[in-house]
Amino acid sequence: MNPREKFLNTIHGKNYGTPVFCPAVYDYKVNFAHSPPQLFGQDEPEFVDAVEKEIRALDSEVVTCGYDIYNIEAESVGSVVDRNKMDMLPEITHPLIKHLDDIHLLPTLKEPVGRMVLFIQATKYLSHKFHNKVYVRGAASGPFSMAGKIYGNEKLILECMINPEGVCQLLEYCTDIIITYIKGYVDVGQDVVIFDSLASPPLISSAIYDDLIFPFHQKIYQFMIKRGIQIRPLIIGGNTLPIMEKLTATGANQLLLDFVIPIKDMLPVLERHDLAFRINLNPYDVAHNNPHILMGKMDELFKTISHSPNILVGTGILSKDTPIGNIRLIRDRISAHYQKILK
Repeated sequence: MNPREKFLNTIHGKNYGTPVFCPAVYDYKVNFAHSPPQLFGQDEPEFVDAVEKEIRALDSEVVTCGYDIYNIEAESVGSVVDRNKMDMLPEITHPLIKHLDDIHLLPTLKEPVGRMVLFIQATKYLSHKFHNKVYVRGAASGPFSMAGKIYGNEKLILECMINPEGVCQLLEYCTDIIITYIKGYVDVGQDVVIFDSLASPPLISSAIYDDLIFPFHQKIYQFMIKRGIQIRPLIIGGNTLPIMEKLTATGANQLLLDFVIPIKDMLPVLERHDLAFRINLNPYDVAHNNPHILMGKMDELFKTISHSPNILVGTGILSKDTPIGNIRLIRDRISAHYQKILK
């Protein structure tokens, strides 16, 4: 069974073997590149080469073709990315609009542009090259995170309370841009992961998610369902338990149970919902703990969830200084644990 088939089995609650390991290798990709962090992610051959090195170094089953993920869509409509800070991830210099009344000034996109094309083409190339050996997918922002980039995170969250109608107009605009980007992946036969970290509680309340953000997540996933996309992840970190019922109604069929959620609270979610969940290990533990402590934390997790047939095992976003040996050690520990319990 190839990794993509294992992924599908997990979504359907039928993976009774070793779960797929999905470490969050985004910022970490620069370790396999020639460019410094602020410049990486602009050249397709270099990006492809870095992902190939990632696959070999980590013996990867799954890779996501994303770097500087939350800036891509905002940059495509005119935001300026600052690349002048040495050894720092690039960042948007300033909001593209200062007032929600200015949404009409933003450009529309009929097709992917700029670095959208780079990541679509890189995903296509790597997917074809590794075929059944590695499950390769692309990456795109969610609408709330994109809105935060072009308007400012703090202002956006404040506007949710004082001008929800204006926020809905901005989210509608962002959703249309994101669907254009997703369509670029779909048109070349590739899957895509949606990341919307700004929509995480407690940054936003359950009421804000229900009333303002949920309808646009649902619009994106209904588009994906209509286009026949079988694997539809929605990645929102933090304690998503307060919005879990709504998240499961978006049309996404793979969600995240992040490391901040108590292990004891994960099992009821896994048992109640008919979709896949990625269980995240704390990236600080992966980066800074010695192997003995790290393995102890994994054993604690597996005591609770290892018999669940709808789990993937992942990590929070791995920092650049994470020892590569610790990442490989997690993969090996997963395999050893499941070989033992499946005998």
